Amino acid sequence: MFSIFNKTNKKDAIGIDIGPSSVKVVQLRKEDERIVLVTYGEIELGPYAGLAPSQVAILGEDKMTEVIKDLLKETKVTCKEAVMAVDSSAAYVSTITVPKLPPNEEKFMIPIEARKYIPIPISDVKLDWWQIPSKEENDRTKEIVLVAVKNETLESYARIAKNLGFVNLEVEIEGFSLVRSLLNNNQGFFIFVDLGSIYTTVNVIKDGVVIDMNIINHGSQEGTVQLSKSLSLTVETAEETKRTFGYVGDSSNEYVKEILKLSSYPLFGELARLLLMYERKYNQVIEGVVLSGGGAKVAGVLDVYKDTVHSDAVIATPFDKIVYPDFLKNIISKVGPTYSVAVGLALKKLL
Repeated sequence: MFSIFNKTNKKDAIGIDIGPSSVKVVQLRKEDERIVLVTYGEIELGPYAGLAPSQVAILGEDKMTEVIKDLLKETKVTCKEAVMAVDSSAAYVSTITVPKLPPNEEKFMIPIEARKYIPIPISDVKLDWWQIPSKEENDRTKEIVLVAVKNETLESYARIAKNLGFVNLEVEIEGFSLVRSLLNNNQGFFIFVDLGSIYTTVNVIKDGVVIDMNIINHGSQEGTVQLSKSLSLTVETAEETKRTFGYVGDSSNEYVKEILKLSSYPLFGELARLLLMYERKYNQVIEGVVLSGGGAKVAGVLDVYKDTVHSDAVIATPFDKIVYPDFLKNIISKVGPTYSVAVGLALKKLL
């Protein structure tokens, strides 16, 4: 964890990404036309629940507030303008076709239509929607992006933010943050894959807009679990082995590589199926796949991805748009994918 600058001003913003196994924070500052990195860091949740550092932990609001408070103290965050990421499991994103109606009629019609697509009661979520720009004229219907977030999640975040003294809190679904931090060309059809610890979020991006989202119930922690079971290692040792050798493997133990590769097949096999489905559903050729999240840091992940999915991908580089000291280049290149969401969150208040 690093604190690079100490001076504060009104153009600072922080992004907080709360995941199943850790919390990440990034503080950025807008100086004229530049976006500068002020500080960043990550704290693991496991120890706050009596578990190993890398393990998934379910914490209540009070304990999560304590975690974030500790993280802000360690990273010397000096800003209270915050944007927090909504966990993908608490959100729903999809593209639907609706009749063209006057705005005063549309606001009543879309919540009724949304019931066909959202698997929980509409009263339990906050709805939002917007039209997708189309080159084809259609007088009768239009395509919109429908977004729903669980009320209980929004209310919980609001309480945590209040306890932490945040001001002007904003929340955002992870996929929208990824677009802001990773997309350089607003035109085209792309897939952003966030490789989390217990699940993977697949975001479909068309012309700079998130139009679909799916969750794969497999994550990078499966490799840790399989190493622990197969090689009779503690969870901590298994996680360290994965981080050190990854899919490339350990020359002194040939099983590490094979165990990790086998553990990745359910995830990447399902991803391959989704990519094919997206191309057929939207009648578009995928122009690029970007891997982010902690799972994208594992050495050799691109080779395993290509072997299973049979297409190319790149690793996320969210700090490309950010100015930071040269001495951080090596570490930023290693940890960058983990902070893709947090960077995008902070940029929301600065762009």
